Amino acid sequence: MTTDQETATEQSEPTPPAVRGPSRNMVMIAGGAVGGLVAWFFYAWLGLRRNVVDAAGESIGSGIFLLLVLSVAGATYRSRR
Repeated sequence: MTTDQETATEQSEPTPPAVRGPSRNMVMIAGGAVGGLVAWFFYAWLGLRRNVVDAAGESIGSGIFLLLVLSVAGATYRSRR
């Protein structure tokens, strides 16, 4: 004969693992990249005297290129693991 305590522990579902957020290093790297892209925008706009839309396009294009490089590097790293 089973007790209520035994059936309660048998029927309980396991808890999912805790979801981890981004590490401090990743936040610092992402912040540095965003800061660099903003600085590039202002340099292209004010220093190189480009049109605002052109300067924003350069900055956004550089950000997309960085994301592409990061994606290829991540795919390469995971395929070797």
